[in-house]
Amino acid sequence: MKPNILIAVAALLIGGAGGLLIGGAGNDKAKGTQSEQSGNLPARTSVTGRSGGTSESAAPAAPRGGKSSGGLREILAEPGQTNRIMSLLEYYSDLDPDQFESEIKKLQGLPMSQRMLAMNLLFSRWAETDPKGALEQSRQMGFPEMFMARAGAVSGWAASNPEGLAREYTSNPDDFSMGPGGRGSGDTVAMIAGEWAKQNPEAALKWARTLEGREAGDAISGIFNEMAQQDPGAALRMATGLSGEERGDAYESIAESWAISDYAAADKWINSLSGEEKSEARFAAVESLANVSPAQAAQETNKLPEGEERDDLVAEVSREWARQDAPAAFDWLTESGSESAVEEGIGRVVGALSRENPERALEYINSQSVGEVRDNAVQGYVYGNRDAPPAETIRLAETISGEESRQRAVTRVAYEWAREDPQATLQYLETTEAIGEESRERISEMAERAAAGEEVGRGGFRGRR
Repeated sequence: MKPNILIAVAALLIGGAGGLLIGGAGNDKAKGTQSEQSGNLPARTSVTGRSGGTSESAAPAAPRGGKSSGGLREILAEPGQTNRIMSLLEYYSDLDPDQFESEIKKLQGLPMSQRMLAMNLLFSRWAETDPKGALEQSRQMGFPEMFMARAGAVSGWAASNPEGLAREYTSNPDDFSMGPGGRGSGDTVAMIAGEWAKQNPEAALKWARTLEGREAGDAISGIFNEMAQQDPGAALRMATGLSGEERGDAYESIAESWAISDYAAADKWINSLSGEEKSEARFAAVESLANVSPAQAAQETNKLPEGEERDDLVAEVSREWARQDAPAAFDWLTESGSESAVEEGIGRVVGALSRENPERALEYINSQSVGEVRDNAVQGYVYGNRDAPPAETIRLAETISGEESRQRAVTRVAYEWAREDPQATLQYLETTEAIGEESRERISEMAERAAAGEEVGRGGFRGRR
């Protein structure tokens, strides 16, 4: 396998796996890291409920015999994620098919992140030669390995034989669900359709139209996402022949993909549309743009109609922007966002700001009246500023008006405080009512160990930012 192929395959496999894993785990509004190149657009769950298509590639290599377990561990010890992915792909491409099952045993005992990465790539490679065997083996895995193994098997099968996978999915759709309620099926059909579109978009579209409901929309999105990455004009010509909801799904997917490669051209096309098609395509384009250029996306939100959907997107853009430039995102959100948008986005934005300028974050918090905006800002500060003195932060956390949020934030700080000042923490635990009994016992035990001179890691509590 050539190095450039290895990099592309790795990025796309991990992106596709992430989409399936998110679908299986049922995370709300989770977002994977988006590539800045038009050819690498992983599936995602959007703030507006849209489901993007998936693009993946595979380049099977002739098996040449596997390496040792020591070799695998050496690979996983390499510095740099890209290096590890490339080496793992080469490692698994060297395996004979009869070695795949024994490789699973070598992954036991590895750290979770390494095990999940290797699991996905192993099962993807396995599916190139024995897709049904790989899928069946994934069902026998424990949690959470089964999700990554299943994702790898499906992505490998889709890349090597999308038409065959489409037939199998049509006959046995339940075999591909990632959990109760069929979660993850949308990612599967989008992946199948997107891969098939690389070979025969007309056949892929014909299959997509045999599906029903949201699955049909996900498959159509996968097709036009893939086509728009390669040739937006061809994607538009095909989409024009559709009607109603199908065309709407296609237009959204084209807008989403085209916005990454050439936003100016996508914007010009969107301006030629009208009605709901124009509005939905605009939302999809701006949301996609936010992943690579949130500052530009912030300006583009002015073109969106006012309402709940725009507020959700403004909040999402502010969160993405805060990762790059927290002060600018904070200014834009607080000065331009509606009350609803500020309420939804301020937590993450203040969290990012508190790491750069905690004084400004506190000034904003102190200027707010009791309510959701202040509560969310305080939570953002508590979870974002890990360097703030716990004795001060815990008092701030106590001012959160919502009982559940207050208890979660106070508990989070108390774990940190137990490491830094166990005696003060133990005194605090005797008087506070903001921490539940079970958490109080764990924190107390941790503080007592720290007071006795034991080395204790960060607390076992991670709150929602």
